[in-house]
Amino acid sequence: MTALIIIIVILLVVLAAAFAVIRQRNQQANIARADQLRHEAAGQARTTIPPAQERAAQAEAEAAEARARAEQAEAEAREAQLAAQQAEAAHEGQIRAADRLDPRVDERADDYAPQVPGTVDQQPTAPADVNRDLTPDTAPDTAADSPATDESATGQSPLLPRRTPGAQEMPGKPIETDGSGGWFTRKDSDQG
Repeated sequence: MTALIIIIVILLVVLAAAFAVIRQRNQQANIARADQLRHEAAGQARTTIPPAQERAAQAEAEAAEARARAEQAEAEAREAQLAAQQAEAAHEGQIRAADRLDPRVDERADDYAPQVPGTVDQQPTAPADVNRDLTPDTAPDTAADSPATDESATGQSPLLPRRTPGAQEMPGKPIETDGSGGWFTRKDSDQG
């Protein structure tokens, strides 16, 4: 039995030595394969990385240029919007000045709004049509049917914006008072 144990021990030593040799050869083969992969990667890097970096730098430069153009376009749009608002304000100021001079317009009314672009009533009405009742049989067919009138014939200035007849008058009937009140005075209010 001692011989059997000696044979098993020798066999284990030989197997361990063979395992160590195979492991060392595998490590050397892996090291050689790793060196070969590194060499191939370096060769590919020399041919692929610089062009990719150039493309990335070019794309970044184009993006920066596009951002600068977009910022410039936004600034121009803001300036144009501001200029448009200033022009609209100047136009509204002119309309308000004209409304202050026009005795048919009560610019002090709570519901006063100047007739500026974008509102419904923008077309001037011929003076002959300003106070005419429009019924289906008397409605004008075309603007060419109404003759042009001058200021001396009608007594009104031509081509004023159309105002709704009675729009500037007080609505409803006055509240009856003892003679000392006005439109908004009630009978039961304290009169001093």
